[in-house]
Amino acid sequence: MILQKLTVGTFQENCYILGDEASGSGALVDPGDEAVRIALAVEQTGLEIEKILLTHAHIDHVGAVASLVEEYGCPVLAHRESEPLLEQLPTQALMMGLRFGKVPRLDGYIEDRERVEVGGLTLEALYTPGDAPGHLAFYLESEGALLSGDALFAGSVGRTDLPGGDPGLLMRSIKERLLVLPDETVVHPGHGPQTTIGNERAYNPFLQQGGGIL
Repeated sequence: MILQKLTVGTFQENCYILGDEASGSGALVDPGDEAVRIALAVEQTGLEIEKILLTHAHIDHVGAVASLVEEYGCPVLAHRESEPLLEQLPTQALMMGLRFGKVPRLDGYIEDRERVEVGGLTLEALYTPGDAPGHLAFYLESEGALLSGDALFAGSVGRTDLPGGDPGLLMRSIKERLLVLPDETVVHPGHGPQTTIGNERAYNPFLQQGGGIL
C-alpha cells in the first residue's frame, strides 16, 4: 500500500495519496489546497487516480478538488449529508475572510459501512458526524489504518463550533465507531501527526472521564 501524507494550505490540512502498488490504482483523500503540488506528488508515485474521497466538506478539506477533477477526470465521492456543506463553500470562505473558486460537486454518495475499492485495497466507510454533517472515516482493516478526517486527532478531537457541529454527536461517533477498532490501528488524521487508537483511548484528554469539547 502507498499512503502518502501532504500537509497543504493555510490550515495545514493533511491530504492523503492512497494507492495499491500491484494495480497502480490510486485515490486522493481530502485534497484541501495546493492542487499543483498534489498532482506532482501523485506523478512521482506512478499511480492512476481513479477517485477523490472526502471525509467531509469543510473548506480546508476540499479546496483543491475542482482543479484535480479537471486533471484526472475522476469522480468525487462523499456522504450525501456533505452536499449542502459543499454548496455553502462560498459562505464558509466569507466567514473566514477568504475567497473560494469553483465549487466541486459530488458524483456519488458513500453510505455508512459501504466498502470502497481502490485497486486491491478495501476501505470501509464509518459514519462519524459531529465535527461536520456527513463526516466519514475510512478504515483499511487489512492494513491496520484509519483515515480519521477531523473526527479524531493525536491528543484532541474535532471542533464543533462551525455550522453543523455537535459535540455530543462527535463524542458518540468517536467512542462507538472509532475506539472499538483494534488498539494497534494507526490513525492518519486530517491535521497533525499520526497516532494509534490505543494511544488515544488511553491518553487523549477529551476522551477521559470528565473530558469535554471546548
